[in-house]
Amino acid sequence: MKKNLLRLLAALILFISSADLSAQEYKIRQSSSLMGMKMESTVYVKGMRKRTESGAMMGMSQPVTIEQCDLQRTIKINDKKKLYYIDSFYKVSEEIIDEDDAPAKKPATPVKEKAPKKNIEKVGVITIYYSIRDTGERKKMYGLTARHVWTTQKMKPSPDACMMKDSFLIKTDGWYIDLPKFNCPVRYRPQQMQRQPDEKPMPDCQDRFVTRRSGKGKLGFPLIETTTMIMGAQGAKTTEFKTDIETLDFSMQKLDSMLFEIPPGYTETKNEEDLQDKMDMSGMLDEVMNKAKKQMKEKPVSDEKAPDMIRVGVLPPKGDEQVQPTELQALLVGTFTTGNIEAIAVSSADEAKTMKCDYLLNSELSKIKSGSKVGGLLKAIKNTDPNALSSFTIEGSMQLTKLADGSMAGTQKIEGKYEGKANDAAGKALVGGGTRLIEKLH
Repeated sequence: MKKNLLRLLAALILFISSADLSAQEYKIRQSSSLMGMKMESTVYVKGMRKRTESGAMMGMSQPVTIEQCDLQRTIKINDKKKLYYIDSFYKVSEEIIDEDDAPAKKPATPVKEKAPKKNIEKVGVITIYYSIRDTGERKKMYGLTARHVWTTQKMKPSPDACMMKDSFLIKTDGWYIDLPKFNCPVRYRPQQMQRQPDEKPMPDCQDRFVTRRSGKGKLGFPLIETTTMIMGAQGAKTTEFKTDIETLDFSMQKLDSMLFEIPPGYTETKNEEDLQDKMDMSGMLDEVMNKAKKQMKEKPVSDEKAPDMIRVGVLPPKGDEQVQPTELQALLVGTFTTGNIEAIAVSSADEAKTMKCDYLLNSELSKIKSGSKVGGLLKAIKNTDPNALSSFTIEGSMQLTKLADGSMAGTQKIEGKYEGKANDAAGKALVGGGTRLIEKLH
């Protein structure tokens, strides 16, 4: 009798433990968008580990990421190249000043930093102001209780800082849930920054990070989240980007533990850039063109414009005989057709007014000069990319005009070196400039 009872208890314990284990394993499908471009991703969570598989965006595939919270690190993987990169959660020492700590609390022992090298000329300070606020709102989502939380993270460099010169602000508004056992630390420090290619080289220096935290609340796993990134000094140079995350499907299922490990036979790289694939310009052009064709087919442009829509008339870009204006015009129509903005191809300002456009886009490529092919030849051999045989220095400008009064709504300078054939290089330049101009329409 006792043996049967012990067996029953053992079976019951095994059932409870296995049920608890399955309750910690999740598969979540989400959609993220950036300026009208959408990308789906699948997230797997098992215990203290998370795996994210993202789709391609603008012709570029994204590395798989595995967050191993138990080991305090992130693994980034490129399956095509069979490469992986290990990113520690904490690579840069920092001083944390917690504004919510009681005065009587004993301060933490400061991190002892290595002595600076002799060739380091100066040390700047980047202060990170992190604020979190739980609004107190709650609602049921996928059978779990989600909480509404706002956060802000402002990075402000001192005048002598070398890693960044302008302030940077990140604001999030989201609904978060707790996944049992999955608990990764919040990063208050930014990722290591890279200077832009056109910036002048700086003397060797090492900035110190100081974080000030305020507010009450905690985040968790985001089911819905809107992130706004504002770069600049809140003036004419301010640039704003917005990204959205939406959960499409949430389920619990048994997951293979190998999904959260480094695949056998893969090679470690110490340079994260090795994981990035080359930009597939033809793929990007096809994506934009197909999107424009699909939207035109599903919703043809009519004389009647919805009151909540912004309509942009796109003129054929001006350039020399190296480019094809009609193709570039269609590319810009696809670029500007996003969200509540619809773009149409027009041949003149009068036609744009007839089609009830709110804005007129005029683009001109004043310089399309072929660059040296020696470097491109070496790159083509290395990357097996025939388009790398040529590159072009392109200069030009783009202007958005309000048709109601003829006033200037926004301008964008085009200047840079772009790889590929002349028309592809011109397309890259126009897409880049057009993407920045779209922000002025919101």
